[in-house]
Amino acid sequence: MSDMINFGIDLGTTNSLVAKFNKGTVEVFKNPNGFKETLPSVVGFRNDRILVGDQAKAYLEKDSKNVVAQFKRKMGTTEAYRIKSLGQSKTPIELSAFVLKELKNFIHTQEMPESMVITIPASFDMVQSNATKEAGYMAGFKQVVLLQEPIAASLAYANKEKRIDLKNSQWIVYDFGGGTFDVALVRIVEEELKVLDHEGYNYLGGADFDALIVKKIITPQIEKKGQFTDLLAQMTSESGRYNTLWYALLRLAEEAKIELSTRTSAEIDLSRIHNLVDETGKSFNDLIITVTRSEFEDIIKDAVYSTAEMLKKILTRNSLRPQDLKFVLMVGGSTYIPFVRKRIEELLGIPVNTGIDPTNAIAIGAAYFAATKEVHATLKDTDNKLPTSSLKIKVSYNRMSKEKEEMFSAKVEGNVTGLFYRIARDDGGNDSGLKVLSPRITEDLPLQEDVYNLFTFKVYDNKNNIFPTDFNLIQIAQGKYSVAGQMLPEDLSLAIDDLNTDDAKLRLIFAKNSVLPTKTKMTVEASKTIIHGSDDEIRIIVVEGPSENHFIANKAVGCLVISAKRLTKDIIRGTDIYLTFEVSESRDLTVTAFINPSGPNFHDVFTPMFRDVPVNTLLEEVQILKTKLENEKAGAVTNENYEVAVSLEKLVNPVKELHSKALLLTLTPDDLTDDRYILQDEMRRNAQELNKITAGKRIERLRKEYHSLKADTQQIVAQSGNDLENKQFNEVVAHEHTFLNSSNPQKIEDAINSLHRISFQILRRTPDFLIGWFEHLLTKRETFNDQLQAKNLIEGGKRHIASEDYEKLAEVNSRLHALLPQKETDTKEMRYFTGIC
Repeated sequence: MSDMINFGIDLGTTNSLVAKFNKGTVEVFKNPNGFKETLPSVVGFRNDRILVGDQAKAYLEKDSKNVVAQFKRKMGTTEAYRIKSLGQSKTPIELSAFVLKELKNFIHTQEMPESMVITIPASFDMVQSNATKEAGYMAGFKQVVLLQEPIAASLAYANKEKRIDLKNSQWIVYDFGGGTFDVALVRIVEEELKVLDHEGYNYLGGADFDALIVKKIITPQIEKKGQFTDLLAQMTSESGRYNTLWYALLRLAEEAKIELSTRTSAEIDLSRIHNLVDETGKSFNDLIITVTRSEFEDIIKDAVYSTAEMLKKILTRNSLRPQDLKFVLMVGGSTYIPFVRKRIEELLGIPVNTGIDPTNAIAIGAAYFAATKEVHATLKDTDNKLPTSSLKIKVSYNRMSKEKEEMFSAKVEGNVTGLFYRIARDDGGNDSGLKVLSPRITEDLPLQEDVYNLFTFKVYDNKNNIFPTDFNLIQIAQGKYSVAGQMLPEDLSLAIDDLNTDDAKLRLIFAKNSVLPTKTKMTVEASKTIIHGSDDEIRIIVVEGPSENHFIANKAVGCLVISAKRLTKDIIRGTDIYLTFEVSESRDLTVTAFINPSGPNFHDVFTPMFRDVPVNTLLEEVQILKTKLENEKAGAVTNENYEVAVSLEKLVNPVKELHSKALLLTLTPDDLTDDRYILQDEMRRNAQELNKITAGKRIERLRKEYHSLKADTQQIVAQSGNDLENKQFNEVVAHEHTFLNSSNPQKIEDAINSLHRISFQILRRTPDFLIGWFEHLLTKRETFNDQLQAKNLIEGGKRHIASEDYEKLAEVNSRLHALLPQKETDTKEMRYFTGIC
């Protein structure tokens, strides 16, 4: 068994595939039933049988209550599909696991891989990524490595195309699949593929075009012929009378869409649907609807134009012109549509590249990537274990190379005295000869071009007997590209309390396009006193999305909760909390919190937040956005800031439409479409745009606040600060030109927070401040939640003042402050209260 994973799966919205890398080439496995490469991502339940693929797809329109499709688009959500025959629900993770299990049956080599590379859209968020891994584990894989689809497509193309020189070139991957869309900028740097930037949308694909044909063309024609009460709602509602008809029409629409890729018109014959009658019992079996290519293009043009806008965003953000690109690589089944190719060609003025099969490119690229990833040590084949050895050999070399030679290096642990090594290529074309084994060795290995190079590594004793080792095989595919590292698709930020505004704000952890894996450390402070043993808690909330947004406009990734019941002593307000964040290549997020001085270490209890979108909550959030937009627009007009007012006016109609759509959704709470998730994404985009437009007002306020605070802090540092605090103050001031001229308000806020921290750490140790704080708390004595505890603390505080024990007085102040009722400590309710700042 190879030490490399070698197997890759394209887990698609509409179809899935599995492939294997074997000695330099990739094989896409075929279904033993029908010999197709693709497996429809559809799962059905019939009596005691589980149907997956074509059988389930055929059964869908007969019994839609027991068959599920397109569940990939709801990965990472709280959505579950009620299966009538089972009397229970199945989650998107469980359904995906059924598809992955079925793909194992495609592998005709009798291998049962325990490690697998599975592809995901680059636009998948961290929760969706983790859900995909969970599906892999549920399917029986013990090691799952995720790969972004644009990288997979690029690997498939770069490793296939030998006639074109791709060295130091860059291109766009335009990945338009059955359910998701990705566009990515890819560059080859030092013989490695690297994704530099991306845009995408998880609710846009060929399946949406099928739905548009049903909604815009077929449904109006049927309604003209008979009597129906809101036919579309009756089809898309789980409890609707015509729910089964929805799936039957989708199948006919998909067939018409495919036919329109090669013909100028297609016929939809409704006689293929049994028992199609209106509410009066009238039959429609003789109805044939003709769809022309121009009609089809008219209903999909807005969606296609939106993909073009995402592509233009990438070019603008990276200061590129179309002529700076080598080509646009078309991937995904929806790129077969002539209008899609034509629109992208018109936009860029350069031909699109259709040099690879768009339906299997992702799986092929996944297999190439899998050939560079090692099987976890605990999963390596136990039947072919190497003999137990006193030597431990750790090796490093590129499994794929475009060079004529590749450097091999090894670190040898153990006694190497009297030992020798030899590296020989299997074809006999290269042999290092016997060399003295040392703790560190390096060799330049000559490679045959465009083939899979195998080398044996052997160690000998001084009598030329083979010495057992835990490593003996070197495998390098020459002429193949590898991946420099996957990119983080969005900013990752920490939600912290903003004590100045009684709200929460974001602090950047990792920036978008950071290369994975990555790790960083951050220090925050407790924003309030946490009494050990109480119901209090500190929440380490991580969100995904632009860090300059208000945090509710971003997606919650997960939360690490530090409960006061787990503490052995109080956490005083202002106590440092040391955080470590680590993201793996597959986007697993690990968070560790260490609290000083209480000392407990909180690790590996980071809970993903699955996406839950109740339609009533969605309507409320859209209403809040609508109200905020109206207030901001009115404020801009009052302040005669007409440029901002004009920009805000452009958001009015989109937000009104959002509100209307959300209101309609509340009328069909059992809606089976993805509309609620699509609307939530649209709401977030509008909220982000609103934030961007009004950022100037916020920046101006922050600049004034900074200058005022700077003067106050300078005076405090001069009067009572030490050398360290003076240095900290000067470091903030030294960078003010950068952050005051930045368009990112968060950078100014960070500087303000630094000044607050410096001044507070000075003031909190001065007797006047501590005594003044204590006296202020005495004026609130009637409001304390625990009067007996407050009385004891007050008496203790007076003793500490008399004995000039100001360290103990500081602790009393913090505990008294914690006893104040919520209305005294928070001037308004915060949606999330983190306990850190």
